[in-house]
Amino acid sequence: MSKLLKMLKALKLKGFATASEKAEVKALVKELEAEDAEVVSDETAAVADLPETNPADEVEVEEAVAKAFNKTSQKLEESLSKKLDSSISEMKSEVETWVKAQKELAKAGAGSQEDKIKEKHARYNTYLKGFTNAILSGDDAMAKEMTTDSTGSPFAGYAVDSELSVEIRHLTSVYGVARREFFSTPLSKNSYEANALATDVTVAWVAEAAVIPSTQIVLSQQELKLKKLAAIVTLTRELIEDEEVDLFSFIATRVAEGFAQAEDRAFFMGTGGADTANGGFTGITQNASVPVVRLTGALSTITVEKVYEMQDVLPEGAHANAKYYGNRTVKSLVRLLKDGASQYIYNDPINNSGFATLAGKPFVSVEVMTRAADVAATDGVALLLGDLRKSSILGYKNGLVADRFNAGTVRNVAADADINLITTDREAVRFVSRVGAITILPTAVVVLKTVAA
Repeated sequence: MSKLLKMLKALKLKGFATASEKAEVKALVKELEAEDAEVVSDETAAVADLPETNPADEVEVEEAVAKAFNKTSQKLEESLSKKLDSSISEMKSEVETWVKAQKELAKAGAGSQEDKIKEKHARYNTYLKGFTNAILSGDDAMAKEMTTDSTGSPFAGYAVDSELSVEIRHLTSVYGVARREFFSTPLSKNSYEANALATDVTVAWVAEAAVIPSTQIVLSQQELKLKKLAAIVTLTRELIEDEEVDLFSFIATRVAEGFAQAEDRAFFMGTGGADTANGGFTGITQNASVPVVRLTGALSTITVEKVYEMQDVLPEGAHANAKYYGNRTVKSLVRLLKDGASQYIYNDPINNSGFATLAGKPFVSVEVMTRAADVAATDGVALLLGDLRKSSILGYKNGLVADRFNAGTVRNVAADADINLITTDREAVRFVSRVGAITILPTAVVVLKTVAA
């Protein structure tokens, strides 16, 4: 938190923030608890609105253009005809358009790091100096050659940079539901012992002078063990040095999304120790201790009554913050259900304060839960209802850790071969996250399944 606050203060004082600095702020905010993130939301928004280049550099360029054209206009107005005046106006408009386009490219980041932006400004200043000197000296031939054509003679050497699309187009799905909905806590060690109430106290009416029965609380205990999620990405030196896209920031974002997807799949749908693809975790929908409401057949037999029966089975203590969870394709199926008054039991977010509800409870789409078309005819999970903050604990240590290497060997699993970073002139970035989750109170949720086997 203190690191984030210092960074926000420094960036506001500086008056601008590069794309990489904004990405770092965004990453630090993601690591905060919701309450802490709310505290710094205004400061974070202010930094996000800062320009990505130093305004002083832009002023310097604008002043150079203005000064050059003032001198040029004064000189030409005294000696040239109206035809030359028209040429000056046209030439000035073209250069101003060029300067504006370059400023927009710089503002868009063209990806990236501050040193690259400074390098671009140096090239702009070189261009302007050469162009201005050519005009003031009356070298019309040189001025005409200052175009994107690098083959002209004489060639001025001030070719305009080509535009670069810094956006890498991709589809982003919403993951990280487990982190958001489970009780999430940072850990200082590799494991966490969680206590839950297994047997509650019992009370009894006792007659006068009769023996009062004894009672006791029985606690159950489960161990949450952290496991490792990891990925290594290799890049050639040419890709790192020659491209203006901030690839490291983009790759880190994609890896973080991949980790969030893996966490959701393991903690919602993992089937236990033999499920190595999901870290050996038992997801909450697969926990044998979670209460079950059964359909009479396949998913197509779902009814309003079964949706409400889930609420009847769920204990009262879990109702206050209970939500329905399911794949968006299952949502498409249940939102067609109507009650006895011919009213839909699903309310669209447009008409319901910005969030969807099913049978009066919020509905959360979980991309990793089974799609409607793939829900098995027997024992297939269709929906989950409950208070996940009471039922489940998600532990993590140190967040997402990234290390960069320029020497060593990386295993290329796809090609079944090794990549030598030195001999192939590559760099590698290793991403590691240690995380785990357990279901500590399974009765705080209920699942809707198809007919029993």
